[in-house]
Amino acid sequence: MVKNNKVLTIGLMMLSSQMVAAKTVSPSTKLNSEDITASKDSSKGYFSEQNLDNVVVIAKSKARKLQEQAYAVSVVDLSKQYTTIKPLDKVLNTVSSVRVREDGGVGSNYTFSMNGFSGNQVKFFLDGIPMDNFGSSFNLANLSANIAEHIEVFKGVLPVYLGGDALGGAVNIVTRKNANYLDATYSIGSFGTHKVSLNGAYTNTNTGFTIRTNAFYNYSKNNFKVYAPIVDLNTGEQLGDEWVKRFHDQYQSGGLKVESGIIGKSWADYFLVGAILSANDKNIQTGATMDAVYGKPTTKSISFIPSIRYHKTNLFIPGLDLSLYTTYSIVNTNNVDTAAVTYNWRGESIASNSRGEGYLTNATIHERQWQVNANLNYVIDDHQSITFNHVFSSMRHKQDDKEYPDYAMNNISQYLTKNISGLGYQLRYDRWNVNVFGKAYFLHTSTHKLMDQFLETEHYEQVKNNKSKIGYGTAATYFILPSLQLKASFEQAYRMPEAVEIFGDGFIQKANPDLRPEISRNLNIGLRFDQQIDEHHLMAEVSYIFRNTKDFILKGVSLTSDPTTSYENIGKAITNGLEASLQYSWRNNLNVGFNLTYQDIKDRQKTETVDNSYVDTGVSENVTYGQRMPNIPYFFMNGDASWNFHNILAKGNTLTLGYNCDYIYKYYLSFPGLGRPTSKKYIPTQFSHNASLTYLMNEGKYSVSLECTNLTDEKLYDNYRLQKPGRAFNIKFRLFLSKM
Repeated sequence: MVKNNKVLTIGLMMLSSQMVAAKTVSPSTKLNSEDITASKDSSKGYFSEQNLDNVVVIAKSKARKLQEQAYAVSVVDLSKQYTTIKPLDKVLNTVSSVRVREDGGVGSNYTFSMNGFSGNQVKFFLDGIPMDNFGSSFNLANLSANIAEHIEVFKGVLPVYLGGDALGGAVNIVTRKNANYLDATYSIGSFGTHKVSLNGAYTNTNTGFTIRTNAFYNYSKNNFKVYAPIVDLNTGEQLGDEWVKRFHDQYQSGGLKVESGIIGKSWADYFLVGAILSANDKNIQTGATMDAVYGKPTTKSISFIPSIRYHKTNLFIPGLDLSLYTTYSIVNTNNVDTAAVTYNWRGESIASNSRGEGYLTNATIHERQWQVNANLNYVIDDHQSITFNHVFSSMRHKQDDKEYPDYAMNNISQYLTKNISGLGYQLRYDRWNVNVFGKAYFLHTSTHKLMDQFLETEHYEQVKNNKSKIGYGTAATYFILPSLQLKASFEQAYRMPEAVEIFGDGFIQKANPDLRPEISRNLNIGLRFDQQIDEHHLMAEVSYIFRNTKDFILKGVSLTSDPTTSYENIGKAITNGLEASLQYSWRNNLNVGFNLTYQDIKDRQKTETVDNSYVDTGVSENVTYGQRMPNIPYFFMNGDASWNFHNILAKGNTLTLGYNCDYIYKYYLSFPGLGRPTSKKYIPTQFSHNASLTYLMNEGKYSVSLECTNLTDEKLYDNYRLQKPGRAFNIKFRLFLSKM
């Protein structure tokens, strides 16, 4: 909101033959920035000057405009997060219905969950481009908030322009559009952690030449303490749990994203050639649960991804826009576990009779993927538009394990190809708009399956599959009042299995070539209230979610001494959920937020069919029918508050005190109706607190942030009771330079 107590001179140049209607503006009149008008002298053909005592110009922020779409979407404004030490995955963990679940500290595997959907069921985009092929190091956990302008979190139905086969929603990271800027940060913290990020852009407005760069480097020893089970290596006796330091969990990663080209030309709004180069080096401390402890295994990955982006508005005819994006990704991953040794959590070790602490391997996985994304949008008139989107991706997966030279699958290529097309139509008026769309999904896989296992005739056999599906949906919104909005959306969505789910990762993640596509009917109904009254701003939102999912792809774990994971289809799961959020701000001083999520996800498959079993075949009763799905939190909430002290020590300097908390109610690791209550493993109820102190100097040009996570040093768990770090301290330094 901008105030001016002197004279406002409004001069609007007309871009069409239609003239802006005149209206009288009185003192203290509020004007919407999208509908500013002025009186026109009809005889002279120009706009006259109006002397006003006081004018308040009210403009909707970009985030608010996005949230007012028909889709169920939450928008995170990252401009307020640039001084934070959190990476993007931690920032998103404050959004209602979202859970980011980690296996440990910096660089550990993490799972992004939304409304009970997780992993590949939720898709990630960078400026509308699918991130499926960006490599394991260029991900949310490694990227700082400084890389982006805002994040769009779509829950359920997606806009057609976000092409892909997301089942439960998507996250779109929108990078910064500053023409010329430099943003550099460095943070140091507990457990030997160092993080560096550098983001910048240079644009020559005369020639149209531009170059944009994002770079990061992360390192951590991850030597935090865990409460772990101790085994006597000589006798195999269980000695109970002790507090010990992780000793083989070092991680480092780095990445560079560069784009350069021409903008603002008659033949292209932008034409950019770019590349992503990233790598990581990670020690493996444990398996899928903390019953396994390792001291030697490692995994390394390197990715190189060249790309081309093109966009043109008013292509050939007014209102026709075209966007094109293509990449070729080269990703190599090396997993090594060859040592003949056994460790316990004290770091003690003895020689072993067999090699390989978890699974003997020295495998290199080669993945090559083409991806093309085309989006065509046509504005028919002031009220109608249509959008067509097509995504093509083709991956070749090949693995070579030096420890198994006679393994039949060494250097045998496996293929996965997807074609996904979407067509959408939008009808919009002042108080309401409606979107309808249809999608076509095509999947081709060529892989190998182990046949006649444990028999003399055991062998691998090539298996080819072709699958096609048709999906559809609609999203609508209506403003009951200017500040009260009703939203509703429905879709029948499909998600084709991904390469890692079918082919495995060559280490802990096992292959499953029999995975079937997921299908889900998704419904969202919500009310949103957003009101600005003088210096007070209040936003409240409540939503009901319903998901009817068949062939739900769930990541399971074998609870053995050397646990492994695999993806499996669950016949039918139904989700009923409720989410609510509340945000309040006063002036530029106080910000308070709170949200909660309840999601009841149950197995609704009454019978199950058993095929290719040596024990039994046919149809039998599903013993887990009606039970809550395991290893998925179903009730959680979080809150945050901050206060800004302005002009501290010097004019333009701001001191900010921040606090946030996170609560998760306990949930079981397996179906709650199976086994004895005393023997069931579960994630306990958790309540954690974080605090921060940030000092901005010279209008934000320099800043220093101090953060304490897990303030009360709680024992925190996520996936299968893999313990996360205790209390940690971090400090972050930032330099920001900008030239308009």
